[in-house]
Amino acid sequence: MAGSIRVIEHYVAELDRALRGPRAVKADMLAEARDGLADAAQAYEESGLDRVSAERRAVADFGSVERVAPEFQGELALAQGRRTALLICGVLLAQPVVWWLLSLAGQNSRSDAGGVYGLADAVVGWAGGGAVVLAVTIVMATGLRGLSAYRRLVRAAGFFAFAVCGVFAVLGAVLTVYNPAAHSLLGVTGLPTTALLLGVPLAAVAVAGRRCLSAA
Repeated sequence: MAGSIRVIEHYVAELDRALRGPRAVKADMLAEARDGLADAAQAYEESGLDRVSAERRAVADFGSVERVAPEFQGELALAQGRRTALLICGVLLAQPVVWWLLSLAGQNSRSDAGGVYGLADAVVGWAGGGAVVLAVTIVMATGLRGLSAYRRLVRAAGFFAFAVCGVFAVLGAVLTVYNPAAHSLLGVTGLPTTALLLGVPLAAVAVAGRRCLSAA
């Protein structure tokens, strides 16, 4: 019995190694494949085959890992692209609220700010809005069934994530350095706070972007 179980388990483990993407989604897909193979094997066993032969026949009917993996990988890639785009939306929509609250602590009036800070602040507003719209578009596109160009879409999501990180890291640094309410770059509205409240979320976006490229 132990040997028969390893037929399906070995196949599922091999499929697991061939796939890259969100762990929870992949775990669900592998569990569904395992259950389907077990049901097929049981049906073959009831028709007269021994358990080992039944499992081998079920695996053969399911298809080789080389044939099955691309279809599974497509679903995983789209899931990763969708997660990355949603993360970008969450980070960019949360940032204005976070920095508004921080500005209260620093007693900064953004409406009175001009010069480099005012320009950077305006760019942040326009870039943030555009990035959110693009991220929402990616979320919608990853939900389309039968999308033939999913690899390009997911790669685009990955590169988009890197672009968001680069652009908003630079803009965040500029806003911090030229913040008229900042008494010190090491103060409440200084670089350490920027690194924590902006750098950490952007690092998460960068990791998600790398996973997009890996999954695609």
